[in-house]
Amino acid sequence: MKRSNFLITALQCLVIVTLFGFDSPQEDVLNLKKVDGETYTTNNLTVNQVKQGVEITIPKGSKGVISFSASDEYWDLTSYKYMSIELENKSDQQVRFDPVLIYDNPRKKYLKKKENLRNEHIGFINSGENLVFNCTMIRDAVTKNDYPQSSDFKGMKGIPEGVVLNFAGVDASRIKKVNIEFPSQEFERRVILKRVFKNQNAVSEIYTKNKEEFFPFINEYGQYIHENWEGKITNDAQLKEALAKEEEELLKYSGSKEWDKFGGYKLGPQLNKTGHFRTQKIDGKWWIIDPEGHLFWSNGINGAGKLEVKTPIKGREHYFKNLPAKNDPEYAKFYDGQKYMFGKQNLYKKYGENSEFKYIDFSLRRMRSWGLNTLGGWSEESINEHKEENKLPYTVIVHETYPEIHEKFPDVFNPKWESNLEEKLKKRLEGKADDPFLFGVFVNNEIHWKNPAGLAISTLEKGKKSYGKAAFVKLLQDNLKEIHQFNKLAGTSFSSWEELLNTYVKKKEIKWVNIRKYTEAHYKNMCETYFGISQRLIKKYAPNTMYIGCRWHGNHKNNINLEVSAKYLDLMSFNAYENEVEHYKYPYKYIDKPFIISEFNFGALDTGKFFPGLGYASNQRNRGEKYINFVSGALRNPRCVGTHWFMWANSTTAGKGNGENANCGVVSATDQVYYELVNYMRQINYKMYSYRLQQQ
Repeated sequence: MKRSNFLITALQCLVIVTLFGFDSPQEDVLNLKKVDGETYTTNNLTVNQVKQGVEITIPKGSKGVISFSASDEYWDLTSYKYMSIELENKSDQQVRFDPVLIYDNPRKKYLKKKENLRNEHIGFINSGENLVFNCTMIRDAVTKNDYPQSSDFKGMKGIPEGVVLNFAGVDASRIKKVNIEFPSQEFERRVILKRVFKNQNAVSEIYTKNKEEFFPFINEYGQYIHENWEGKITNDAQLKEALAKEEEELLKYSGSKEWDKFGGYKLGPQLNKTGHFRTQKIDGKWWIIDPEGHLFWSNGINGAGKLEVKTPIKGREHYFKNLPAKNDPEYAKFYDGQKYMFGKQNLYKKYGENSEFKYIDFSLRRMRSWGLNTLGGWSEESINEHKEENKLPYTVIVHETYPEIHEKFPDVFNPKWESNLEEKLKKRLEGKADDPFLFGVFVNNEIHWKNPAGLAISTLEKGKKSYGKAAFVKLLQDNLKEIHQFNKLAGTSFSSWEELLNTYVKKKEIKWVNIRKYTEAHYKNMCETYFGISQRLIKKYAPNTMYIGCRWHGNHKNNINLEVSAKYLDLMSFNAYENEVEHYKYPYKYIDKPFIISEFNFGALDTGKFFPGLGYASNQRNRGEKYINFVSGALRNPRCVGTHWFMWANSTTAGKGNGENANCGVVSATDQVYYELVNYMRQINYKMYSYRLQQQ
């Protein structure tokens, strides 16, 4: 039998067992394109037909790839939750493999690149193991019409049974190719590829058969009703049982032996004690130095010590089973207007009276046990009020963008913005200025910096009352002197600078490329003003505390705002939903400044959740594997001084106000620990200092 025909036959004879029991294996077979008589192409690896499938050998120290393409133009995986891969590892060590789905998305008009888009994954298979790896496909929101059931699940990015409709993602009807890439490892690898197949129906069988029977689908604890998994809570007694189990776990794993009381490296060099956190470059590698003068690497988590799980109810009452009445004498307190706080309810059931205060101390114990030493953004900020032996370093985050120059960015020239920011900082830093456990202050989160031209467009669209527009017009006037000089460059016909200031200018009315020099100068001036004011106010109310940035995200980073910020920030902060950051290009190489990853995560769809989050994994185990891989890479990056997981607890299953309902947590909405993830976290977190010091 030819190798190519063998793979097709092997695929066709498999009965794919899914949650919904498809009878026909033909539904799940991927029709494969032949190239020179073969159903695959390879690069830098060898293949051999064996009884179980295709045996792949990758040389030591080399990268290799095997690729399969659709026989027609595309595979249509619209009706499926995953594309899955089954492998067996015949090597004597763990093998990494990176499945990559290649797809086209012609319906996404604003994308410059509409072909050969990549949906990238990272998997690990242990020696001797047989593994089915599920490639999670976050679907692009423009493909919403492919999923008519989405209209029944308002306010949810992820809908049962795991179709995620987000602002950027896959067009599952246009999957054209799958690559299985093997990054370089220092040993010869031998694996058997057994299956590449469509896997699991993307629509609930109950919903398909009888929609009325599907609703309600959220139980009294805020969980998905129509699925079971380890850690699902079905009665109050299980909450108490879980607490007793975890007490044993916390005694068994009390924390890293490397740590001092701040989570710094007590076994390392003794440096200058300052009583607060600071940064220092040592032997070409950036570090944070803790208040006791020890090396510190900020391994943190967002939202620590909080569990609200605030869920909108209005207009969706039929989603929920056994929801307490708004006048319930015991549970009415968990309503916040038209939202119900399942998390606070579950804490009350688990920890009893004063549960939220108890939960903070318990969370700090958990963090030490898990190897986490920093409460990142959106976390509990009252750590200074707790017992010294329970404390860990914490952050304060202040978000202020009003008055705005455009949506999600402040008019930094308006004195009202400065006064608003000062009022918030003063209030939030009260009683904390001299606290050695105060790690640093974030000002804002994921604001929309745009680029010089984008900011200039937003600015000139304003009227004469805009402080930002007045600053820009003044800059133009100072440089060009006469309005006709501006008209000549911009292709306009204003009679005076005053007319320009008073006119709501539209984007199409200006030849922006001709005034690029001035838009960039204004943008730089805006950056200087933003970071200068923020730094001055932080130092006013907490003079020894680090200013740790604005949590850049997406494409809002550029050479101007990063370079200007480096003059004012102690640490740069980036929300990076990437698979790896060992070679992260930010800050740019010419900016010698330490940074932290202030948000990252990996979620999965195997525990009653419908959205993995922006970082995705095959299952709970793979979440842990990707965590180790991410943090290890960050530890090898000489400028990276920390990573903060987003976040403490899962989003609500039914979606919060913005639709998020992700498996982003280390704990669930019922405060159940994802032990498989935590066990992986400890593996790298407990040895992070010795590991970082060993890296050259």
